[in-house]
Amino acid sequence: MKIKSTLTSLSLILGTLLAVSNSAHAASFKTNVSQTSDPTADILLKSIEQNGQTISEFSFVTKTDILFNTPRNSDPNSGEASTDRGDNANNPGAIGVNEDPNGAEINAYLGNNNLNNIVDGEGNGEFKINLFFDSLIQKDNSGLDSLFFWERGKNSDLGVRAIDSAGNVIGNEIKLLRKNQFDADYSINTTEIGGSQKVGSWGVSLDQLGVESLSGVQVFADKTFSGPDFKLAARKTSVPEPGSVLGLGAVVGMAFWRRRHKKTSSF
Repeated sequence: MKIKSTLTSLSLILGTLLAVSNSAHAASFKTNVSQTSDPTADILLKSIEQNGQTISEFSFVTKTDILFNTPRNSDPNSGEASTDRGDNANNPGAIGVNEDPNGAEINAYLGNNNLNNIVDGEGNGEFKINLFFDSLIQKDNSGLDSLFFWERGKNSDLGVRAIDSAGNVIGNEIKLLRKNQFDADYSINTTEIGGSQKVGSWGVSLDQLGVESLSGVQVFADKTFSGPDFKLAARKTSVPEPGSVLGLGAVVGMAFWRRRHKKTSSF
């Protein structure tokens, strides 16, 4: 009986640890936008402030592969992921909102800096979508997050996995919880709702996803996630060209040689 009880306790502990490890504690950041007075209009992302640094170079979604999206039927609240915008916000690429969008339409709504162009989750189904960024996102030593998510309503969760250029899942799966959202200090009022709602945010590092680099993310949700209404962007990272690294090495090496030669000549 004691052995059985011990095994049961260990199972519960392991289950708890796994649940904790899969739920990401997102970091906070400040979202700087073009305006906050009209929640129905365009709200353009200008920059992000985190850890005393300002981020103004972003990568946005440039390719979308819908792996699964619960299809819409005669019920107006059916389906899952749809496109949405502020009542008076621009249609990206002259593409109107769609309750049952294709990849190109989702791409248009996520592939810009207008935080009032979003993907709307109905909360009645499931989706799993691969979103590729316009540049490779790589780990660096800045101490800043690499991925930034915004969620209208602050009342839903979102699942995230890293993917490579072929769409293969890499690293860890994380679940961004509604309770861990931070206030983004702006609200939006879109065609799907009758009034404005506050927007929350999550910051995610590549360490949390267990990768050194990624080409995109796979976002997913089911009914228990309560229909996330989201937008995302990635922080552009730049790695020196191989030639630049070699050149820097040559300069350092030459400086070291001259210093050593000077010391030798002084004896």
